[in-house]
Order: sequence, then structure tokens, then C-alpha cells
Amino acid sequence: MAERRRTIFLLLGMLAWVAAAIGGTLLVWGAVALGAFGLRRLGSNAVPQPTPLVFTLAGGFGFHGTLLLGALWQGRRLGNSGLGIGPIRRVGLIALLCALTIFWLAGLIALTAAIPALHDFMKSMTPEFFLAEIADAGALVTTLLLTLVVILAPVAEELFFRGWLWEALRRRGQTVPITACLTAIPWLLLHGIESPWRILFLIPAAVIFAFARQLGGGVLASLTVHVTNNLAIVLVQVLASEFGDG
Repeated sequence: MAERRRTIFLLLGMLAWVAAAIGGTLLVWGAVALGAFGLRRLGSNAVPQPTPLVFTLAGGFGFHGTLLLGALWQGRRLGNSGLGIGPIRRVGLIALLCALTIFWLAGLIALTAAIPALHDFMKSMTPEFFLAEIADAGALVTTLLLTLVVILAPVAEELFFRGWLWEALRRRGQTVPITACLTAIPWLLLHGIESPWRILFLIPAAVIFAFARQLGGGVLASLTVHVTNNLAIVLVQVLASEFGDG
């Protein structure tokens, strides 16, 4: 009973940090808007109005930066190896899981290309402004996007969910399947805020990340697979913007 209460308090703490990350997003949005407004008031007419893509990137940095801070803070409080960082075991298996994520994405792309209704559905899950602006994004915006999607987001999410939270749950006596579910569900829900149906397409990734975390000996294993997954997604987006729907 005591362990159950400790687990509930742990999950409430996790939710508090997620709420803080949302607050970080709002603060960054406010800073961007006020900064642009202030510069224009000072006569800097060359400063354009921030676009939705700029706000999306800024919010992403605010959210994941706060989430990373939460992971580091809680991992330090948890004590030795509080983030589950250790050498990757079964390197060949982790490489296989990386290949499996790419295979899943390739299969999804093939299905999307073959089924018009699925293509339209997948396209509807991406904001129209993102598709319109990403093709014309400059070098700075592209660099920020790559940094966010390929580096900061996987690092923050893995250290928070399958790093600190995974370690804390296991130390409270939770089994691996329960720990995998309790770390995957909030991760999936966060990615389904804009489009709940996106969760269905992310479940395979969540399962693969959990296998990597458990079988690879630590969070660096799941982080490797997560980075591979996000890099593949970025490459698909780049190819789509270069060659269009055809």
C-alpha cells in the first residue's frame, strides 16, 4: 500500500513537471511576441512579425528545455544513476531496433502513398502552416528545427520519461511492463495534444523505445533509437517538401 502511494505521488510529480513545461512554452511565446513588438516600437522595422512556425519552434524549445531541466533535477534527487545512464548493452540488438523504426516508417509511407484516404488523413495531422512555411524556411529556422527535433526533443523526452521516471518506478518495485506503460502513456498523450489520432501511429515507436530501454541496459539505448526515429522523420519531411506530393 505504501509503495502504491509513493507511485501515485511520483506520477503526480511527473504531471507537475509537464505542467511546468507547458508554462515554459507560454513564457517563451510571450517573450518572442513581446521582443518582436518592442523592437518594432524602437524603430526596427526590419524585424518581421513572428510566424506560426517561429512560435512552434520557440514553444518546442521552451517545453523541452523545461522537461530536460525536470529530468536533471529529479534524477539528481533520485541519487546514483538516477537517470539510468549507462553503457549500451546488446549493441547489435539496438541497431536492429533502429532499423525496425526505419522499417516501420517506410511501411507507413508506402501505405500512405498507396491509399489516398490515408494520405489525406496523415496530412491533416500536420498543421497547414507548417507544411507551407517549412518549404521556404531559411538556414537559421532549418537549423533550429533540426536541433529541436533530432537533438533536444529526444534527449529531454528520454531522460524524463525513460530515464528518471523509469528509474523511479523500478525503484518503487514496479514491474517492467507496468513501468513501460506508465512511461509510454504520458509520452503518447503529449504527442497527441494537437491530433489524438497521432497516438495510434506512435504506439509502435513507444513499444520499440521501451524494448530498447530495458534490453539495452539504460536510457542511452532508447535515446539512440529515438534519435534515429526523429532523424528519419525529418528526412521524410525534407523529401516531401522537395518533391511535393507526387
